[in-house]
Amino acid sequence: MHRRTKHRRARPALPCDSRAPRAAEGAPVLQLPSDHPRPSSASYHAARHSFVLPASLVTGLQRQAQRQGATLFMALLAGFQALLQRYTGQDDIRVGVPIANRHRVEIENIVGSFVNTQVLRNGIDSRAPLKVLLDQAREAALGAQTHQDLPFEQLVEALQPERNLNQNPLFQVMYNHLREDADVLEILPGLMMENHVLGEQAAQFELTLDTTERPDGQVIALFSYAAELFEPETIERLGAHYLHLLRQLAEHPERILGDIDLLSAEEKAQLR
Repeated sequence: MHRRTKHRRARPALPCDSRAPRAAEGAPVLQLPSDHPRPSSASYHAARHSFVLPASLVTGLQRQAQRQGATLFMALLAGFQALLQRYTGQDDIRVGVPIANRHRVEIENIVGSFVNTQVLRNGIDSRAPLKVLLDQAREAALGAQTHQDLPFEQLVEALQPERNLNQNPLFQVMYNHLREDADVLEILPGLMMENHVLGEQAAQFELTLDTTERPDGQVIALFSYAAELFEPETIERLGAHYLHLLRQLAEHPERILGDIDLLSAEEKAQLR
């Protein structure tokens, strides 16, 4: 998490912010509405929901990101943060993002995992245009790169958030973007690759979004979620709303976040 707070404007907190439990001073816990009560300790089974982003949407997002000096990752992140704001009503959105942390020359030839976790924060005003949210996501991502050596554990130790067994400190949702190119590995001499199916896994967080960018340009999104908290239909609806916000960012970046109608015609009919 970076300290370039000069990019964030001071805004009055939304009414629901004052009621949200706080993990640390100035760090509200993300209150995602769940289908079932949260237990006293966070021990969840993982369930998954995946979908493919339409090619036209990916092209539109890339075009809009280029206009604003951003990347596809930043556009997908901005859309995810906007989605979380609409679902929670909170304006301080923090998302954990893993990074490879392999920018140092001295570890280039070392085999192993050096992955670190950064906390990307976006102060979202529901009356702001979507393109402003993308600008803020870009600035947060670029600023965080200058502090990528700071271990997450040291960040937690320095901020000393209030610890709770049923929540992760500093952030409650994770986002990871990968650029997949298995063909590069297949040409390495002496290396053989084999796929292994993972068994039943636990959910590390209440909600995790993984997006994978394939060599052919296809982008696949995967929501991993706590099965004890959310019903499959809820996450499927969440995915549809995420796609809708991404389309608005790609096609109408000047639209105000709070003015965007997330409900489909079918959902409106259910409400009626």
